[in-house]
Amino acid sequence: MNLKTLMPAFRALRAARQPLVLATVIETAGSTYRKAGARMIVTGEGVFHGILGGGCFEGDLIDRANEVFASGGPATLYFDMRAPEDEVWGLGMGCDGAVRLLLERVDAGNGYEPLTTMETWLRTTGRAVLATVIASKRPGCASGSHHFLADDAALPESPDWLAAGCRQARFADRSMLLRQGVGGEEVTVFLDRLQPPPHLLILGAGADAAPVTQLARAMDWQVSVVDHRDAYAVPERFPAADRVLSAAPETLATKLRLQTVDAAVVMTHNIDYDERFLRQLAVTSIGYIGLLGPAPRRDRLLAALGDHAEALRGRVFGPVGLDLGARLPEEIALSITAQVLARLRGRSGGALRGRPARAHARC
Repeated sequence: MNLKTLMPAFRALRAARQPLVLATVIETAGSTYRKAGARMIVTGEGVFHGILGGGCFEGDLIDRANEVFASGGPATLYFDMRAPEDEVWGLGMGCDGAVRLLLERVDAGNGYEPLTTMETWLRTTGRAVLATVIASKRPGCASGSHHFLADDAALPESPDWLAAGCRQARFADRSMLLRQGVGGEEVTVFLDRLQPPPHLLILGAGADAAPVTQLARAMDWQVSVVDHRDAYAVPERFPAADRVLSAAPETLATKLRLQTVDAAVVMTHNIDYDERFLRQLAVTSIGYIGLLGPAPRRDRLLAALGDHAEALRGRVFGPVGLDLGARLPEEIALSITAQVLARLRGRSGGALRGRPARAHARC
């Protein structure tokens, strides 16, 4: 469950004015179920919204959350599932990794921060860094404080070292725990790199597009479906999509902000319209463009595009999808979305078996 999926539960609990404990992964090592930036909400009744350890430590987390409910102050926890003492401890995790968590009480008294700020940020399409001060005695940057920095904004009234840390998280494009000496004292800050969910554009609203939207929605992606036929571009046919639009290829850029699109799949089943949509995509920076159909059809389309074909070089994946032996529409949808995910994460989509242990070790 990512931040976007967590929000409906948060809104309901906030409306009921329930105090909550926000658990955030702030550091990992080795193989862990979730990485830095993953979050979970715990209620006073011990109900979880979200998942952090895949069941490895959630039971112990309830006891620690109750302590935070009682004290009102934040707490950090460290679970090392690599040590042989694991069996003695009795948790029997065997996950071969370690995770550090931050627990914070959020309630009406503190405006349900930082969840309220995150809720507002999710309505935008920009990137940002949320800095949470874990430990500090520095003026203006106390332990437990939060500092939000959108990528297109300056950091107001914050120390230079904190602004520098936010820039570092931006450059690395990942969340990180920063420990830094400032004026003879060590400060610890969690820099959470906030990024909007991937935006998938599906060009063609045939029946085979529906399972693609459903799988993308299950991963909490933004999904837009566009078709040149009014009778096909009907929102009721695609309840999992964020938007369903009727648009001729030449008007696509006026109907949709293409600069927010991360991946597109062209599946109109009409070679003329496929070509016309590809012409529109060629002038964008979309890094993944999947093309339904066999290789000869792809080559025919690219040949017809002339100079636009060069602009598409390295971005068109046709036949679209990973080689899963897919036959049914749902299987083909899995093949397509799996390839999109692999490309967005900079992976080839091959089997994990045989890869080095660090395949799971990235924070």
